[in-house]
Amino acid sequence: MAALDEMRKHAAQLTEASGVVVNVVEDGGRMIVILAAVPLPVNAFRLRETDLMFIADLMYPLSAMDMFWTEMDVVRPDGSVPQGAETIEQYVGRSWRRFSWHRNGVWNPAGNPLLDHFSFAESRLALEVRR
Repeated sequence: MAALDEMRKHAAQLTEASGVVVNVVEDGGRMIVILAAVPLPVNAFRLRETDLMFIADLMYPLSAMDMFWTEMDVVRPDGSVPQGAETIEQYVGRSWRRFSWHRNGVWNPAGNPLLDHFSFAESRLALEVRR
């Protein structure tokens, strides 16, 4: 199955499991995956929800995704920027805050790695509650 088809299948499964609407955009040699209105942990950030973006190459699911991006206004309640999230980048006509927070575990291409990467991003954002 082609990477784009596999990603779209995994995106539909993520939507079914989480209720989050997922849009997949092919952008040259990569896929931009945008998850709409993802709830953020209470009291961790100024926003209650954000669009969340992942980038995958056309070898998905064999090649691992890394990092994630949010809307620019995802900052702590006091306005400070979380460590590793200082960079703003442009993708698909929008500005995104890059969370250069990396996976420390093994990438498993079996099952639904998009759902796994979503869980990674949610877990990592939840760590900000304790800061």
